This record gives sequence, structure tokens and C-alpha cells, in this order.
Amino acid sequence: MAVNYLTSVPKLVGCENYDEWWYAVKNVLVLEGLSKCIDGREQDTTLVMKAKAKLILTIDPSLFPHVKDAKTAQEVWSKLKNLYDDSGFMRKIGLLRTSIFARLENHDSVETYTNQIVETSKKSRRAGLKIDEEWIGSLLLAGLPEKFAPMIMAVARLQQIR
Repeated sequence: MAVNYLTSVPKLVGCENYDEWWYAVKNVLVLEGLSKCIDGREQDTTLVMKAKAKLILTIDPSLFPHVKDAKTAQEVWSKLKNLYDDSGFMRKIGLLRTSIFARLENHDSVETYTNQIVETSKKSRRAGLKIDEEWIGSLLLAGLPEKFAPMIMAVARLQQIR
């Protein structure tokens, strides 16, 4: 029985979901033995065309004009990366803003709050910002409500002892 992993891949619509799309598609291609197709290492034209078709099926139809002239999976991958993988200065500023202004009270749970900080820090690293674990921890603590002040002070003291 063949498994269709494409159903779990979000359709690429642009910059706003490129990171999630990229991560999901890259893993689908690994599962299906097609990851060599997007970096040009695969010579089997059948596999290259299969990977190209899978990539095209994961993007919104409004993006088809951008990839219609692509001959290989690698060309589709490169065109989409060039269009939507924003690692420029404005992207870095946006990611920093997201991290700095994240607040626990704006989330449904501690888990979604933590996930946002961690995911944004990973995106920041991919965009070229140097974010270490101490910085991530500081952002997490900074976004907590005032009632957590004693805990934050305790963590700060432990940091000084180390």
C-alpha cells in the first residue's frame, strides 16, 4: 500500500509559510528517496520528473507561472527558494520583533508560547542571526507576566552562580 505523504504538506502560498513548506517537502522527498533530485545529484530522469511533479503539487496554483518553465525538480526548488526564502535584513527585523514582543498571555498555553519562541529562533538562525540558548531563555523569561518575577529572579541568580 502506497502512502501519500503530500497530504500532510501545507500548500506553499508565499513568504508567509515558506519555512513550514520547505521543511515538510524536504522530509517528504527524503521519505520517498527523492532528496537527491532537488540538489542536482540525481541522474535518473524518471525520479527527477517525479520529484518535480511532487513539488508542483505542493504549491498553490497561483504560483504555477513562476515554475512553469522549470525543467527539473532542482529548478523548481531553486526558483521557489529565490522567490520566498527571505533571509534579508527586513526578515531578520521581523523575526526579532516576533521574538521580542512574544508574551505568554497572548497564547493559549505555555506550550504554544514556548513553541513560538523556539521556532522563531530557528528561523532567525536560518536567516543568519546568531541566537544562542541563553538568548532564547532570556526571551522566554522576558515574555512572562509579572507574577513570574520571583521565578525569573531565581533563574537570574542561578545564572550568576554558574
